[in-house]
Amino acid sequence: MAKFRKMVLLSFSITCVVSILACVIVDFAINRRITWSLYPILSVPFGWLILSPLLVKKHGVLLSLCSMTLFILPFLFLLDKITPVESWFMSLGILSAAVGAPAIWIIYLLLRFLKINMWYKGAIIVFLVGVVANPIINYQVDVVMAAGSISLSTVISAAGCCVLTVLLFLQGRKKEKIRRAYLQAEASNNWQQP
Repeated sequence: MAKFRKMVLLSFSITCVVSILACVIVDFAINRRITWSLYPILSVPFGWLILSPLLVKKHGVLLSLCSMTLFILPFLFLLDKITPVESWFMSLGILSAAVGAPAIWIIYLLLRFLKINMWYKGAIIVFLVGVVANPIINYQVDVVMAAGSISLSTVISAAGCCVLTVLLFLQGRKKEKIRRAYLQAEASNNWQQP
């Protein structure tokens, strides 16, 4: 398996390099200079830094999350420098990272350590992402773009996530009742047998 992982890492790394070179060649052939290919030049290595730790046998997801946490702000800072609009890193990039990264860590910890029904976990994740994190980030986007207040689409999205959260929770409760009834029946059968 170690040899297989090395082969996957090598193949993935070569694919990343080839994709960057292809973008640069096409960009230069069309524009006679580097323009839009700056985005893959920046984004592909960032993706590599996040995804390649997943190939580590133990703690791959944990290492990937650590890599994401470590490199997200430098990535957004550099991305801000190449985008042809007014600087957004201080007003939007830092907040997005400060909301998004902890949300991803909470989801990881929830899935990894919390011993509850998967339907309940799904409800918590939908609530965290759709009702808490997404509206906070979207509100800041609206403020930066001088919209003044939270957009209707954000409210509709959050309301939909609230409904989905409730549905997932109810489904989890139903499954939990079925499981308890089954365990009680099993225990009753075992008690009645001589």
